[in-house]
Amino acid sequence: MHKLYTASYDASIYLQQPVHNTGRDSILEIAKTYFSGIKDINRTLIKFDINTISASISNGEIGSGWKSYLNLKSANALEIPSEYTIYANAVSESWDMGLGLRFDDTTTDGVSWRYRDGINKWQNNATAGTAIYPAGITGSTNAEGGVWYTASQCSQSYSYESDDIHMDITNLVKLWVSGTIENNGLILRHGLENENDSIDYGILRFFSKETKTIYQPTLEFIWEDANFNTGSLLAVTGYALENYKVILTNLKTKYERDSKPRIRIKGRDKFPLKAFGTTFAYDQSKYIPETTYYELEDYVTGDIIYPFSDYTKVSCDSVSNYFDLELSNLPIYRTYKLKLKIVENGTSTIIDDKLIFEIV
Repeated sequence: MHKLYTASYDASIYLQQPVHNTGRDSILEIAKTYFSGIKDINRTLIKFDINTISASISNGEIGSGWKSYLNLKSANALEIPSEYTIYANAVSESWDMGLGLRFDDTTTDGVSWRYRDGINKWQNNATAGTAIYPAGITGSTNAEGGVWYTASQCSQSYSYESDDIHMDITNLVKLWVSGTIENNGLILRHGLENENDSIDYGILRFFSKETKTIYQPTLEFIWEDANFNTGSLLAVTGYALENYKVILTNLKTKYERDSKPRIRIKGRDKFPLKAFGTTFAYDQSKYIPETTYYELEDYVTGDIIYPFSDYTKVSCDSVSNYFDLELSNLPIYRTYKLKLKIVENGTSTIIDDKLIFEIV
């Protein structure tokens, strides 16, 4: 199962614009660049509603054994290296998103490189311009650019690949959910040693929560929820597409936002044996292999939202195969497509029958 939560607040902060707020900007940036020998560093702050997430975990809406991933979609990137690493840490001080933009409606109200809320500095304890941090907390040497917990650090490394962020931050989220640390969001950045060297790492740009696109930052929870109990159902025989058909019996053309429909799957023999009886042979439901998975994608862009994996495994009960489809926080007024993958004796069959619906 997959469940998404969109960001509540986000902003980027800039070394060369130390009091400038960008809370309403549609782009988030992570960068370390040199212009005419002048170094600029950009970091990004994001915060999610952990109270809502904690409630979903407590009431079982999010299943046990969950993992959590931070997702940011790349808007574009400029002159980035082929290999690099992005780090995420839990922020140790509160901050205000603000209402500023990078180039228009400039304001110093809200979070910036120097101030966490437009008034209070990130760290006041310094000696001769060098920050003195409490145990377990760190940041820049000059006490600006955010402060964060060291124990919660997560990372994602890149090597000749897409610059989208899909970072496992499970351990960090568990600290928030347990109340071990206060939820002040997270900070995304290059490593401190990289920010302090002489190498230009270019600019990574991502869509923010203020974007007019479908690519808001999300916190994604995944867990295994498949339950395979066939009851008195018989199994299909042979191989998919050759010997039996697979039909989604109750897929609607539209679903309401934040709904969680149970999609029923019927397997039936393509050429049932003739026999005397009181039921129509083509109406008999049989169960398909336990190694069956679903995938959800955006019909227009082709972006895969929930990929084939153990977290999209199809279940079965005494009625038929099925899966529960979590639609929370997916963009509305868009068309989505479902695919099925059946794995039999090491061979995969993809069923792509234009199974589409819209969220309204």
